[in-house]
Amino acid sequence: MEQLPVEIIEKILVNRKISIEDVVHFSLTCHHFHNIVMNSNKIWKTKLFEKWPQFRSVLENKHIIFQHEIRYIYELKKRTRSMLEKMPPRFYKKYEISDSDLHEWSVILHEREEVYNYLVNDLMDIVNTEAAIKSIEVVPLSTPGNKTLQYYANKVLRYIRQLHLSKVWKSYISLPQPRQVLEIGAIFVAQWSQPNVEVSFDEITGKLDRIADEVKHALRLSHPTHSLFKTPPEEFELWRFENRTENRWNVPECRQLITVMREVLFQQMGFSGNNQAYYMPQNSFINEVLDKKQGLPITLAIVFEAVARRLGLRCEPISFPAHFLLRFCESSDPDSDWYYIDVFNGGQVVRKGACPHSRFSGSRDLFPVATAVQVVERMANNLEVSARQHAHPNGRITRLRSSLELLKLVNPRDISALVSLARVYMLHNMDTKSLEHFLLSQEFEVPEQAQRVVHMLRDYEAHHAHTVAGYDQVEAAQRTSNLQFAVGMVMQHLTLNYKCVIYDWDPVCLAAAEWQAQNNVDKLHLKDDQPFYNVLVEDGSHRYVAQENLRPTADTGSIHLNDDVGRHFSHFFETHYVPNAEKEKEYPADRKVRHMYYQKSVQDRYQL
Repeated sequence: MEQLPVEIIEKILVNRKISIEDVVHFSLTCHHFHNIVMNSNKIWKTKLFEKWPQFRSVLENKHIIFQHEIRYIYELKKRTRSMLEKMPPRFYKKYEISDSDLHEWSVILHEREEVYNYLVNDLMDIVNTEAAIKSIEVVPLSTPGNKTLQYYANKVLRYIRQLHLSKVWKSYISLPQPRQVLEIGAIFVAQWSQPNVEVSFDEITGKLDRIADEVKHALRLSHPTHSLFKTPPEEFELWRFENRTENRWNVPECRQLITVMREVLFQQMGFSGNNQAYYMPQNSFINEVLDKKQGLPITLAIVFEAVARRLGLRCEPISFPAHFLLRFCESSDPDSDWYYIDVFNGGQVVRKGACPHSRFSGSRDLFPVATAVQVVERMANNLEVSARQHAHPNGRITRLRSSLELLKLVNPRDISALVSLARVYMLHNMDTKSLEHFLLSQEFEVPEQAQRVVHMLRDYEAHHAHTVAGYDQVEAAQRTSNLQFAVGMVMQHLTLNYKCVIYDWDPVCLAAAEWQAQNNVDKLHLKDDQPFYNVLVEDGSHRYVAQENLRPTADTGSIHLNDDVGRHFSHFFETHYVPNAEKEKEYPADRKVRHMYYQKSVQDRYQL
């Protein structure tokens, strides 16, 4: 084989069935093959794009040594896992991790331009691993499928995505107005709010292209002589990413196209407003709206406008105080007929005289066209409302924090949002210095309000020392004889019927008297003189529950969807959740109780 030409050896090694590991092993067989492999950029480039095709757009046209790039990617993976494994001891006692706590990740991002893509890909692999862990004991953090590793990977993923998207936003708003198309803003919101979901720009725009093609097909059947079919492809391509200043067609052809559009989107494809769950966050995410064909007025309007623009029509987004419509004028003549399209209600046409928001005047300029920035800001406001309505008061706060940080980016002078964000930081003992610096660096129109927030933050800083919980600060809890259950056991509430998992307990109720009065603790059989358990509930919340209100259950319900499961547990094993190393250190005696419960469950199954 040593006599084979280099070209033949390269051709063999670039075969898809040969992995990077195979190439490395082959190179170790002798010096001759080692030199061929190490000096062949073709082999390493082929192998890199076979293993990570998503990196092709980032690296394709770069003059790099691909073997070095592969080595860097693997070394970065090791560093990523090493850094993640140091996080649980540091942050076990912290409910929310401050951006300042994650600063070391931003340092890595500056090493080279491609690091962001490499990190996101690696963290997404960790987060989306569904490997089952079949062990009743505590497992190492590095075990594939470990929920604690996934929990912290999610935290880092959110941080680095939003760092990157902050730069994307600045680039977007620096574009000339005609280039600030609405779907790009909507994609930005979806990416910001769903850091562990791959919302691809190409995928979203491709779906909008396909809807436009469906409209063209329907138009050809009903109006085959429409001028649209004489338009060159390059003109359609220009319309994809540039806002229109006027319609491309005459009035009759505009009417034909709008009619077909409404039929295709609302009758054939079934796009509609989601009345049953209006403020669910998914209604604000364009990827979800395109998949499920349901959304808020604003996201449905963005879809409709994007398709209309691809077909040479101009639809103007109008942000009414309590609704969001598209205004359509059939010609550029200011005195010509115009109307609203209500995308939330099946594309219903609302004439200007029939619209309650136009009762003051027939003028087309009564409500100005919403800019792309204003549309994104309204979407962020919707997400804040959604987070407040659909997050349990004592549940996870990450969605609210994320929406407020989005508002801070989109409208840095929104004092109300900044005050709310400051309160979130203070409530969860987070570092407020970055917000303080931000307020002092802004040129607010109402500086006295900004100064008031700064004073509030400084007062908080003066009275709250920020300590990072270390591993050695976790003290072992001592079980008492009245404790029946253990950390990790899956329970059902006897009256409210929800499923939950215990992650903490107190031998007696330690809640404040006001909380006890509000929750009728005095009406319990044993009142406050019984164990109370902190539990993670399947609705995403955490609650404090009396022992007499809980019973073990084999039904885990939707507990796995609670984002905080990984903060306390590494995996689920048959009957219960297994604590991670930090939780096990805090509740070592609970292991025996869990094991006894597991053994009893096994015996009961055999008896059946």
